[in-house]
Amino acid sequence: MHSMHWVIALPLLCFIFGAMGHARIKHPRPLAAPNDSPAGNYYNAPLRPDGSDFPCKGLHKKADVNKNPAETWRAGEMTRFEILGHGSSGEGSLAAHSGGSCQASLSFDNGETWKVLHTFIGGCPRGVRLGSNIADKNQTFPFMVPANTKAGIALFSWSWIAVTGNRNEMYQNCAVVEITGSGTSTLYDLPDMFVGDMTLPGQIGAGQCRSYS
Repeated sequence: MHSMHWVIALPLLCFIFGAMGHARIKHPRPLAAPNDSPAGNYYNAPLRPDGSDFPCKGLHKKADVNKNPAETWRAGEMTRFEILGHGSSGEGSLAAHSGGSCQASLSFDNGETWKVLHTFIGGCPRGVRLGSNIADKNQTFPFMVPANTKAGIALFSWSWIAVTGNRNEMYQNCAVVEITGSGTSTLYDLPDMFVGDMTLPGQIGAGQCRSYS
């Protein structure tokens, strides 16, 4: 099921060109949230077009960033991420750039490899009209943690490709989570996370991606 989902997702995510917005996750608490680190709002920015700060903007390796688990997730149960917009307007006013597509992924090797738990094709953020930057207030996206997921500490990734906006931009927030249960799998059989709009070897190049709303 996951493989089929990924085959469908790839052409939707990589269509014509990239896009820009200002968005980040509220839950789980992202690495370098303002109350955690002097990195401030750095987590609101896109990844660099040259890919030099992929993954996680390098925050998972910075000494001054809080790496305590933001949340505990139980294998075999539902969890969620929640998107919060940039700026003083708060929820419902993120620069959503007509919406887009998101992926929820996990890494068990500190960001070297990523496995997709769920791909939200279109409607992420949700409730965004074409040409609009305004989204609905409800930006919680549920997904399942597979029952065989390895117990222990993992890195969670929220990644986003928008529909419209400036080119050559992919967004990613990361968070440390703790997985509980009796599973031992690093989910090697699940699809790899989509990576694009950056000049990284073997990946979809800068300016070549677009998502559907």
